[in-house]
Amino acid sequence: MKKATQDGPELAWLCAVIAAPVSVGLLVWAGLQGELAKTWPAGLVSMVLHTAYSVVLRWAYKAGDFNVVYSVSRGATPVIVTLAAIPWIGSPPPQVWGGVAAVVVGVMVMDRVASGRGSLPGVAVAGCSAVYTLWDGHAIASLGVSVLPYLAVTNVGQLVVLSLVLGPRRKLDFSGWRRAVPIAVLTPASYGLVLVAMSISPVSTVAVGRTLNVAVGNLLGVVVLRERLTLVSVVGLTAVLAGVVLVSIGA
Repeated sequence: MKKATQDGPELAWLCAVIAAPVSVGLLVWAGLQGELAKTWPAGLVSMVLHTAYSVVLRWAYKAGDFNVVYSVSRGATPVIVTLAAIPWIGSPPPQVWGGVAAVVVGVMVMDRVASGRGSLPGVAVAGCSAVYTLWDGHAIASLGVSVLPYLAVTNVGQLVVLSLVLGPRRKLDFSGWRRAVPIAVLTPASYGLVLVAMSISPVSTVAVGRTLNVAVGNLLGVVVLRERLTLVSVVGLTAVLAGVVLVSIGA
């Protein structure tokens, strides 16, 4: 996604096209099983949230370094989810507030290192990720929707909406399909596992677990994208990870 040539809406549309055959097959299967009636309303809401996330994520990767955007977005998401859940579960214990402070400090340090290129876009991505995490957790745990039909409704809805939005304005571009294929396969596969995890664990726990990707993501940013990881940025990343651990302990 970092190296893709398309803008956010075009890339999201192309990935939806690639995943469409499997998604349509799942919709047919869900219809035969009688699962669609309770799945499609929640799935359409998820489609809107995930489409916004995809567009913002592509913009963030164009605006900043992968290591900064990825670290900030993954680290800030569980903090936002935890704070957003306060009206329902009450104020968290002191270690959670300490974790929130550590994440904020880490983000500020990484922002200074990156000269603003990536930290604020990363926070925007985290906001989108927190919103869809909360909604999808509600859909899976409280509404009882099935994971595979839910993903299929989200993808097909995204394809239809983006086709209507993009089609009249410009010629749709298939040139980046090779780069889009792994995105179209790995994104729903990995998030499908997240939804399964939400069905057996609290949303806040799952959000924290996903943050463990930060260490691997930073390594790949250095090895694959040849991005530089300075000592100060490592300090900022360490503060973010420490904050996430504190949040997870108190969640």
